[in-house]
Amino acid sequence: MELQTQVKIMTQKTIFNGLTGKAERVDLSTAEQLEYDNAVTDFESKSNERKLAQIREIRNQKLNETDYLATSDNTMSDEMKAFRKSMRDIPQDYSEADYDDLLARDEQGNLTHTVWEKP
Repeated sequence: MELQTQVKIMTQKTIFNGLTGKAERVDLSTAEQLEYDNAVTDFESKSNERKLAQIREIRNQKLNETDYLATSDNTMSDEMKAFRKSMRDIPQDYSEADYDDLLARDEQGNLTHTVWEKP
């Protein structure tokens, strides 16, 4: 079994002396480095949560754009009903492995996954 090790780089902070107007770079203390490393680890461990939140935000926007079709004085096409259902089902129909694909964009910034295409 191969061991994986993660190398943490010692970071520095800038100390500004208000009296002299000079700034100095100094190494973080052990406690500061540990706090920094823990914050980075926590941030990295929540990557999928952030992606899912972004997916839900896009999904909600797409649903909001078609809400007017769901009013009682409109007849919604079967294709639009299917589209809206697929939007609502995204969180359970796609796994964490699909999140990057769902968030992929082309050079113009448009989402490229077919699930986002309106009928």
